[in-house]
Order: sequence, then C-alpha cells, then structure tokens
Amino acid sequence: MPTHRKKSSPCVAVFFTGGTITMRPRPDERGVVPSNEFDRLFEELRPHVRDVDFKPVLWSNRPSPHMTPEHMFRLARDIDRALASPSVPGAVVLHGTDVLVESAYMADLTLRSHKPVVFTGSMRYYSETGFDGIRNLLNGVRACLLPLPEDTGVGLLMTDRIFAAREVIKVNSLNIDAFEAPESGPVAYVAGEDVRLTRRSAPMHGIKRPPIRTRRIEPGVAMISCYTGMDGSLIEHLLRKGVAGLVIEGFGAGNVPPGLVPAVEKAVGRGVPVVLTTRCPEGGVWPIYAYAGGGADLVKRGVILGGRLSGPKARILLMAALGATRDIRKVKRLFEINS
Repeated sequence: MPTHRKKSSPCVAVFFTGGTITMRPRPDERGVVPSNEFDRLFEELRPHVRDVDFKPVLWSNRPSPHMTPEHMFRLARDIDRALASPSVPGAVVLHGTDVLVESAYMADLTLRSHKPVVFTGSMRYYSETGFDGIRNLLNGVRACLLPLPEDTGVGLLMTDRIFAAREVIKVNSLNIDAFEAPESGPVAYVAGEDVRLTRRSAPMHGIKRPPIRTRRIEPGVAMISCYTGMDGSLIEHLLRKGVAGLVIEGFGAGNVPPGLVPAVEKAVGRGVPVVLTTRCPEGGVWPIYAYAGGGADLVKRGVILGGRLSGPKARILLMAALGATRDIRKVKRLFEINS
C-alpha cells in the first residue's frame, strides 16, 4: 500500500487491525461482516486533514474477538518498529471495540517508544446512521500530534474523549458512548479541532512507567470469575492442565468463597502466581477481610493483589510479566508498579 507523505509533513502511522469501522451488511442476510475497504478510510479522511501525511499499515482484518494475546503482543512490537522512524511522530491503531481495551493495555505495558499511540475504532458500521469511524480516526490523528501528559501512556479515543489505556473499560455493548474510566475520567477531550487536557501530570508522576521488557508473553494464563457457593474444582482442573498463572475475579474488595481457598493454596504452593481482582468496576481490591477467602487472608496465603485492574487487564499484565520473569517477587513488583 503506498505511503502518502510530504517532506515537510509529519507522517502518522495508522495500523488497521479490523473491526466494525469497515464492516458492511451481508447481502440479503442479517448481520455485518468485515470488508476490504481500508483505503476508503483515507479517502474520506484526507479532506479533513492539512499538513499531515499517513503511513498506512494493513496489519490484519480481524473482528476483535478473534484477537489473541499473542496477536496483541505482536501488534505492540510492530508499532514500536514503526515509531523507530524519526519521521513518524506517533501511531493510531484502528481496532474492534470488544477487546479494544485489552489490546491497548498490552501496548501500554510493552511499548518501548514514548511517542504517542492512540487506539480507536467504531461502534457503528460504515453504512449505519451516525457512523463514528471517520471522526474517531481524525481525532486520533490530532491526538498523536499533541503532547499528552507523559504518564498517560497509550491512549484510547472514542466519542471525542481520550482515556489512559490502563484506566478505561468498556461499559456498554451497543451505545456509541461505550467507554469510561470510572474513577479517573478522560485525560483529554476534543473541542472542535482542538484536543484539550482535562488533567495534567502531578510532579511526582509525570514520567511514563518503564515498559515490561520481554520478547514473549506467557499464553498459559487463565481467568475465572467467582460465583456463590463455588468450590476449587475449576482451579484443580487448570492445575492438571498445567496452567502457568491464574487471575481470579472475586467479590467486593477482593473476597472469594471459602471452598476456593484450598485450591488457591495448592496453586501458590506449586509456584503458580495467583492474582486477585474484583468483579466491581470501581474500588479495586484491598486486604481488608481476614476470614477464610477474604482479601487479607488470601494475601497471607501468597496471592497477589491486582489493584484497580479489571480481570482481563490483570490477565494481560500477568502474561507479560511471566514472559519477562518467573520470579514471583518480581511478578508481584510488576503488579505494584502497573496496577
């Protein structure tokens, strides 16, 4: 695919991975499917952008549920390679919204470049009324050319708002305004043709967290969500299958049914890192309760707290951490830094 550029213009790398943004309805059938219209996005974008060129990268054309953590990690490495060029000031990544947060967080954890990277996509397909794809792409390009606070890390832009990848979650499956950062809010928002910051770096936190330097991720990390009356049979099964790490979504501030505790102890005893998160979208996990299965009790038994990370994000972090080290103390430290 040709690169459109002028010598005097910045050249933003735009990675296309797939997603609703280019999907179209199937003829005479219900539902939409991927199409091969990546070039059309740039044809429609060009009249709205001055003094900026693009380096299009047709990376894949996958619906986002087809993305795996291995794909996400490889995408982050390819973005790093593109950003190594002095002529490329930043990158926009077009991605399906279902697992957009996880791909953005993988990049946030592992990218070595400090240049701006913005993930975006579309909640509506191309021929649907109120298609939001071109506007999101346009605003993503604008955001790449502005100095976001250094500690923002990778950004996620949807509906005129930019969030930090480590803070944002998808809160609605259908609404165009589908993303929120419940406890922190957006980093910036789009006003006309400007991108305006909503907060600035605190003096002690104005440096981007160091990336997790790893050549691989550990694919054998599982996640389970607690339900009332749960026993340890699922964990026992995962141990028999040779699971390398486990994330547990508990209740409340990080508490699990007592029937889970013996299996959790067995996993920790075998050197399998177990990370505790919560099903709640706000508040995070805290070692408050010392009864059997309470957060304080689990920490005493060697479980790692996932902080304010969601279960899916904690799983991405554990995969990257185990790719870098098998030392449980170092894994725990990576969670302290990144959650």
